[in-house]
Amino acid sequence: MKRKGLAIGIILLFVTTSIIPSLPANISSNVAIITPVQLIINNDGSGNPTDMKVNIPAYIPDSGITPTLTINFTIVGSNSSETTAYYGDDPWEDWKNITVYGDILYPVDHTTLYHVGITGDWNCCVTPTQPGGVIALRIDWPGNGSAIDYIQIINGTFVNPSVESFPWGQDFNLTVRVTDMDWAPIKNAEVYLIWEEDDIEFNHTTGNNKLGNGLNGEYTFWITREDQGVIPPKNITFAARWYAGFWGYAKVTMEQPIDPPIVYINDDYNSSTPGWGYNHFNEIQDGINAVAENGTVLVYNGTYKENINANKSLILLGENKHTTFIDGNTSKYGVNITADNVVISGFTIQNSSEGYGIIISSNNNRITDNIISDNMVGIGTYYGNPFELPAFPGSGYNTITNNLIIRNEGCGILLNGQNNTVNGNIISQTEYGIMLAVAINNNLSNNIISENEVGVFIISSYNNTVYRNNISHNEKLGVSNFGTSSDSILQNNFIGNGQNAYFNQPILTRIRILKNILHIPICRSVWDQNYWDRPRILPYMIPGLISLIRGPIIEAPYIFDYFQIDWHPAKEPNKIL
Repeated sequence: MKRKGLAIGIILLFVTTSIIPSLPANISSNVAIITPVQLIINNDGSGNPTDMKVNIPAYIPDSGITPTLTINFTIVGSNSSETTAYYGDDPWEDWKNITVYGDILYPVDHTTLYHVGITGDWNCCVTPTQPGGVIALRIDWPGNGSAIDYIQIINGTFVNPSVESFPWGQDFNLTVRVTDMDWAPIKNAEVYLIWEEDDIEFNHTTGNNKLGNGLNGEYTFWITREDQGVIPPKNITFAARWYAGFWGYAKVTMEQPIDPPIVYINDDYNSSTPGWGYNHFNEIQDGINAVAENGTVLVYNGTYKENINANKSLILLGENKHTTFIDGNTSKYGVNITADNVVISGFTIQNSSEGYGIIISSNNNRITDNIISDNMVGIGTYYGNPFELPAFPGSGYNTITNNLIIRNEGCGILLNGQNNTVNGNIISQTEYGIMLAVAINNNLSNNIISENEVGVFIISSYNNTVYRNNISHNEKLGVSNFGTSSDSILQNNFIGNGQNAYFNQPILTRIRILKNILHIPICRSVWDQNYWDRPRILPYMIPGLISLIRGPIIEAPYIFDYFQIDWHPAKEPNKIL
């Protein structure tokens, strides 16, 4: 049986020679390459320290410590004057030029391979893994040469996990197969699982020849999320023995996980929180950085003084919009959305007094069921200078719905871009409730726009629709447009505004911006079926002017009073959803 195990070990070792230094076909005890350098094994770590033959060491149950053999060896050579030199005695001669490989459980490092004494002596602590295998020790001494020697692994047990690694963060079903030195399945093995870095034994079983516990030599363990502890990488060591008392070892690495699909944010979380650093954080930006593309960031109640960059597609969901705050702390933005397909819901976003509560420069985003307050601009879309080439960016398709947008100093919603939808919001107590600036094909519907200085202001824009909004009690104007084309103002309720509507259409400005730069046609606006303070029987006239100068500065000789007409004013307020 021992001879057959040795042959198997040599075959396995031959397979590995494509990635490690070659081993000779005939392994003998204490054979060194004939060079000026010698690697001499003084003690192989076994009961017979110089025969270069070891058994796999025994694990002590409940200890949590994987056993090792301590191999002592000497590296000696000749220097330029042909006197004896010992490797390691000079400070630049470190462990990195020594290679220990073969059938060992974990690679060596400075803690397990170290210099002792002053005559080239070294200790190496390793765990042999397979009967019939080999431990190889090699020195590549710069300027002197190389040497190699071997230790044979005689008795032990084969332990073969079903995988080499698995991701941290989820329950995982892990199977290991245990066989004797003739590769026969062991049905009654004792199998122990150890967290290697923590020296903790966390699971074990004794086989009874049943499915998952010894049948066909297979043993199955659930590695639960609770077992896994803090974020990896770290290793599980399998220690197994059979009735002959022979042991074997294998390892499975728990790897850095894939990006989590859901992360959790709570300002009370800290490094002692399970999942900390992986899917549990105390800052929203950390959660966004960690979550998978198209994942969800769940934010619990609290105040988060952050300037957040949403730079991947995701859902950012607050626990309660009245108690979950993103505080921009007077900065240029609270949330900056640069990725497409972002959803933000369930927050109060406040105090970006020098900029935007939310600024969007991407497409197909959805802002819903938030409170946006006390910013310079509540929500804005911006795609760069629209007057630079290309003439107009093909961006937009964002939806802003069911938000309370209040007490923002300059503007509640500022739209630049195309095909955005603003629906079902309350916009109040700001200078401009909604402003459309160089905007195309946007739709404003079913909003309550009240108690602002100006309810809706449209400038240098084309084909925008203002439909079924309550535009009321705005101090100066309900709706105003300047230098626009093809506006549709339909079925709105104008109630109690300083002035319900006004337009200014400078001819040269419209030609220069709309036609020459944006390449869009110049057409009149349409006002129809709006409710104007009270029931109307006759058509309602919207006052305005047409000027022959460029810009908002009005000089009397160039101004022509004009008006547009709502031919079918509503006799009762329109129903707003």
